[in-house]
Amino acid sequence: MENSRCTLLMMAGLPGAGKSTLARALGRELGWHVVDKDAHKEVLLEHGLDADRAGRIAYDLAFRTLRDKLEKHKTSVIFDTAAMQPSIVDKVREIVSCIEHAELKIILCIADRDLRHHRVLTRPKQITTIRANPATTADYLRVFRHLPSDILTLETRNPFEECFKAALEFVCGNVVIKLS
Repeated sequence: MENSRCTLLMMAGLPGAGKSTLARALGRELGWHVVDKDAHKEVLLEHGLDADRAGRIAYDLAFRTLRDKLEKHKTSVIFDTAAMQPSIVDKVREIVSCIEHAELKIILCIADRDLRHHRVLTRPKQITTIRANPATTADYLRVFRHLPSDILTLETRNPFEECFKAALEFVCGNVVIKLS
């Protein structure tokens, strides 16, 4: 009997880069649960927690959900997070490395400052404490230099259908991030 692999797909990028839109579309297409750390944080803030504490608890809840989906339910899952801190990537790698037949794939969504700004202003208000605002693609990539090299980097200025197709091919293909 063949062992099927579960995938933890981490969507990374700054607010307005298109990661949440792409994560939701991939979730619908693949039937995968999308874990949105900011949704957890929003609920915690509504219950009166301060932003720092809500952020830490939201990550704890997201990590538990990721582990549960992969380990107990044996299902693939999408993690929608900025992934700006190396500790987030380290924790995701730790989760995947502890689960037999699990793999990690990362998609970094990038968009220039003007496009990100426009998207943030024209979407429903979302909670964010991210203050990074790189002007150029090179600056943007420096913000995410802690990500592994074998990821898919998508310029989300390109048509959505093109980005979605590339993401789907990456997720369903044989590109796997090595954990060691």
